[in-house]
Amino acid sequence: MRSLAAAVIAACACALAIVSPAAAHSDPPVVIIGTGGVMWEYVTPEDTPNLFAFSERAAVGNVSVRSVYPTTCPADGWLTLGAGERAGDSVSDSGACRLLEEPAQSETGFLVPNWKDYLASAENSPYRATLGQLNDLTRDRDTLALGPGAAIALADDRGRVEDYGDVSDLTDLAPGKDLVLIDLGGLSELEPRQFAQTESRLTGDPLSASFVGQNWNDSDLRELMRELDARLGTVLDDVEKALPDAHTTIVSLSDYSATASTLQVVMTESDEPGLVTSATTRRDGLIAITDLLPTIVPGAAGPGSPLTVTEGGTAADNRETVTDLDRLTLAIAPATGPVYALWGTMWLLTLAFLRRRGPALYTALLASAAVPAANVAMMATPWYRAPFPTAVLLLGTFALSLVIAGIAFRTRRFGREYPAGTVAAVTVTAFLLPVLLGSTLALNSAFGALPQLGRFYGMTNMMFAISGAASLILAGVIASRVAENRRAALMILLLGAVVILIDGSPWHGADFGGPPVLTIAFAVLAMLVAGWPITVWRAGGILIAAGLVAALFATVDYLRPADERTHLGDFAESVLDGSALTVILRKGSQVLAQWPLILILLSVVVALALWLKKKGAMALFAEKRDDPWLWVGLALVILLVGGMLINDSGVIIVVTGGMVALPLIASLDRADQPAAVSPRRGAPGRR
Repeated sequence: MRSLAAAVIAACACALAIVSPAAAHSDPPVVIIGTGGVMWEYVTPEDTPNLFAFSERAAVGNVSVRSVYPTTCPADGWLTLGAGERAGDSVSDSGACRLLEEPAQSETGFLVPNWKDYLASAENSPYRATLGQLNDLTRDRDTLALGPGAAIALADDRGRVEDYGDVSDLTDLAPGKDLVLIDLGGLSELEPRQFAQTESRLTGDPLSASFVGQNWNDSDLRELMRELDARLGTVLDDVEKALPDAHTTIVSLSDYSATASTLQVVMTESDEPGLVTSATTRRDGLIAITDLLPTIVPGAAGPGSPLTVTEGGTAADNRETVTDLDRLTLAIAPATGPVYALWGTMWLLTLAFLRRRGPALYTALLASAAVPAANVAMMATPWYRAPFPTAVLLLGTFALSLVIAGIAFRTRRFGREYPAGTVAAVTVTAFLLPVLLGSTLALNSAFGALPQLGRFYGMTNMMFAISGAASLILAGVIASRVAENRRAALMILLLGAVVILIDGSPWHGADFGGPPVLTIAFAVLAMLVAGWPITVWRAGGILIAAGLVAALFATVDYLRPADERTHLGDFAESVLDGSALTVILRKGSQVLAQWPLILILLSVVVALALWLKKKGAMALFAEKRDDPWLWVGLALVILLVGGMLINDSGVIIVVTGGMVALPLIASLDRADQPAAVSPRRGAPGRR
């Protein structure tokens, strides 16, 4: 009896040993169907019945396909999927993308054409993508690439694919596979071609993208969508036959537009309706293309995070949510330039009134400073659904800026600083409150960042410059109105702490470059208001404090779970693993690329200083050394110039911050009410 029991145990052990390798891959097969140029606006039951039917049983979302270049070609999308980092083909032919060719069969497998070009592009890119990572991470899985794009994503670092076939071979090749990538073919405004001649692709967005909307032929695109949907229907039927238990994801990996990147469709099978999201975007209904690799292979290296599903809503409601975001981003892109043109025009009109004192100039100064806040307020309205969205946005922004100015103007009876303080308070609230609450209201504005450009949450450089400048104006009001110097200095420090916390906290603004310069600007202003001279030791202490603030935010973020980190924690990790220099060099090169603008700005500053010296303004400054607004001016210079040097937006920070602060400071000298400044007990350095 004992021998029989031993035999049974031995047999069970053998059985477990046999099935255990298969058990390692007991998860259902994964099928990724990749395409390109598919946007939610064109997914309808009439034109795309198969896509629409799939969305009924899927979690849906938009995917930002932005890679290295302003628009994403099919090769870019598939390379990024396989690398888990932004990658792309560095050349084009008269603006057209490369036509993806079938891999050539060899003794060792199938070789992807033009692989050496792709490797060279990755090596010369600031993102340094590791091509072939998907292949490396799935060596223990049975994989299959169908179509040339799928071969690019599944190729190893030498451009070799072991198992490859045509999409029509799906039912013959796919059974038993763990991972199948399918290139359904994509849609492009300019038909991809085999290159006859090549030129390097631009890495920056063309200026026209901020003024001109997409003008593709709508009927042509819908016809192309119908053809693609018919192919998709065949592929979905074949997947059901070959891999009935597979989990299928459909994703558009490249742009249709030849001029600007747009959000693309992603949908993944789900038991309940929902919206896809990821830690990368923190936004329901939106993921980044770099999220796809860690979704296929958890733990993959790169900036992406695994795709997750926020369940809820009906399929129809979820489609409307993602379509609405698509409409918003398509509308705000060409409206951004006109909004800045409106702002500049209001500045010019303000200059025309400079020789006058009175309500006209006063209102113009306040209104021009209120434009950013007014534009953020317009984001709470469905302006992008109007027949002429840009015109509606411009009129609404202009009208709201006048309303804000009118309300601020009425506060002048309390003192000359109150109107400027009112506009500054509205501006700080408009930009920081949404960030504090986790809203994308400010981020969606012309002064935020489009999700297709790769910034999905928190503070942008322009938002930092505008809110930082406005908060220093508020600090100036405190310095002017609070009688006791040290009390005023403490209030300024508290205001600065709130602004810095919202701007730099990984739960809110997640801004790396802003907190250090904000720390310096507020600390210097508080010391001057308190009457403390800025000695070498104190200046050194302020700089150390600024560095510690940045390090604190990065360290706190790094200590959070990896799937919850922002780029702050990623930078801290790069410091530890020695790769931080790559990030610093990339950011530095973006600043240095603006050297002509920086040179012009420095020349203007030097010329202005010489002119002021010639006019005897330095003596006037010496007489007004107790005026807190002179100290505010110094703090603004620290904030904006420091921000220019430490952030990759460069001169734009000086321009946007200055366009908010200067009119508010100028309004102080044009107010009808006399100054009500509390007397200072002594200038800095005299105590």
